[in-house]
Amino acid sequence: KTEHKSKTVLYDENMRRQELLQKELSDQMDRAVREHEFVCYFQPKVNMATREIIGSEALVRWNHPERGLLMPNAFVPYFEKKGLIVRVDFYMFEQVCRAIRRWLDEGVPVVTVSCNFSQLHFENSGFVGRISEIADRYEVPHRLLEVEITESTIASVSESVAPILMELKQREFQIAIDDFGSGYSSLGQLQKLRADVLKLDRSFVCAGLQGPREQIVIENLVNMAFELGMEVVCEGVETSVQIEVLRDIGCHIAQGYYFYR
Repeated sequence: KTEHKSKTVLYDENMRRQELLQKELSDQMDRAVREHEFVCYFQPKVNMATREIIGSEALVRWNHPERGLLMPNAFVPYFEKKGLIVRVDFYMFEQVCRAIRRWLDEGVPVVTVSCNFSQLHFENSGFVGRISEIADRYEVPHRLLEVEITESTIASVSESVAPILMELKQREFQIAIDDFGSGYSSLGQLQKLRADVLKLDRSFVCAGLQGPREQIVIENLVNMAFELGMEVVCEGVETSVQIEVLRDIGCHIAQGYYFYR
């Protein structure tokens, strides 16, 4: 109905099945939160030279009682479209804080854990206060928590992002820009936003390793990030060849299946 009157669209039964599945999952979200069906999987960030774990990213999985373990792409996009992802993000953040508190109590060395947040949070002035309250409730130092925002978030809500990130920095949270290179945000935003970590998108990394011209682009981007005081993390690293090229370029930190799934 939103298309031009003269346009023809072919119906596919898969469209109906997908819509019914998404509606079913959204109707079950309250139960899933109540029954603790959403679980954290931590994927380490690794120093490619020493193989030392220097951080990790908390990834959501849905341990569905009938459908088994669901990956994020099965429910996150629909939850985001319906505004349901906000509750899941806060739930996951609390699970991370609970895990860090347990590790600290057990005397386990703890590295920074990054948590993903939808752009919907950056339209709410109470976001920083809410995550501060959760972290403080579990007595987790803010410096051990990293807030990940995507490049597309910066582009879509650029006016409201900067003051919220500044408030996060004032409260000693770490900030990471995720999926960088997958969208069209201005490089000038990097200087203005003052993030701690720049995460190069997996598609950007793969394309950037195809030839010398592409490698020059990544090398200059990495150097610029370093000059701005940011750490660079390369996502989606899966082969030893990628590691060798990235290290030659000057990247030190990687995240991907080559090291840990």
